[in-house]
Amino acid sequence: MVTLIVAGWLMMQAAVPVSSTVSSAAVPSSASSASLPSSDSSAASASSMPGAIPLDSSAARILGVAEAPAVTADVGVWVPRLTGTAQVGSGGTSFDLNDDLAVEGSSAGVAGEFAVTIGRWRFGGMGFSASTSGNENAVKGGTFGDTNISVGDQIKGSYSAWMAGAEVGYVVYRPSADEPWAWSDEGDNRDAASKAFGANGRPLFDPQFLLLGGALLFHYDQTVENVTVPSSSSFDRTVGCLYGGAGLDVRIGFDGRVPLVQDLRIYANAGVGPSIPDADIIWLLRAGIAFMINENIGVEFGYRLFDFDMQDGPSTVDAGLRGLFGGVSVRF
Repeated sequence: MVTLIVAGWLMMQAAVPVSSTVSSAAVPSSASSASLPSSDSSAASASSMPGAIPLDSSAARILGVAEAPAVTADVGVWVPRLTGTAQVGSGGTSFDLNDDLAVEGSSAGVAGEFAVTIGRWRFGGMGFSASTSGNENAVKGGTFGDTNISVGDQIKGSYSAWMAGAEVGYVVYRPSADEPWAWSDEGDNRDAASKAFGANGRPLFDPQFLLLGGALLFHYDQTVENVTVPSSSSFDRTVGCLYGGAGLDVRIGFDGRVPLVQDLRIYANAGVGPSIPDADIIWLLRAGIAFMINENIGVEFGYRLFDFDMQDGPSTVDAGLRGLFGGVSVRF
């Protein structure tokens, strides 16, 4: 990922605009001015060439100036694995979620997010839904709620979880733009911002560093059933969370150098905050890389992490959902 970011920066440095002036030394002194095309006709001819930049598009654009609002959306399949421990009921046994309660398998869930960018501000939402179930012979004895488990008992286990949230981001630093820092003056980086576009009108290298803040609701429930000695118990809890964090969003334009891929989007967003009302810690991480096939759609591969601690009376769950993500990336 770091290699791709460095490659994007090198491409931008290599994008030197071709001078539109003609040196007087290159024109024979005997040539009449009437034999030379006018600047208007030359510009019109150049703009009609295949692959040329329209006169009113990137040639006149400055990165970060008068940009239209943009919408991005990422949705796809998330395959998380549940890890951690669960201790349910007064005097309950601490079970390892990786091995003990028949929920160590991975099942495909769904995850997605969207954002609307206006200037330096980014407003959006996100969410996921995941669940799995299984059965096994118990490898550890103890109690889960009111359910007694002995080694060798046939048990069934299941969990389900969902999260929905809203997030606000603010771009603090955008080094390729006209105003790199949030407190920069207009035109502080005008020369570089004017050369930031490729022949296809897309930015060549546009990293953005953001501060993030958001709020979410998270629900988790888990059930264990002893089939050998019929009994079942559950843990069910919903909490809120206010969190803060930071993010990195990098666009790398290939400018026609790579078939079928116009540019890349590489991103990583992380946040942490207290759960409400439990006052325990929730961590979240979203990272990925999107290969944009055209201006509006691409394919994405990434990773999602959601770690949580929950309490309900004497019951505690210290767990996490972590896994690979694959989906579709759309932007307008």
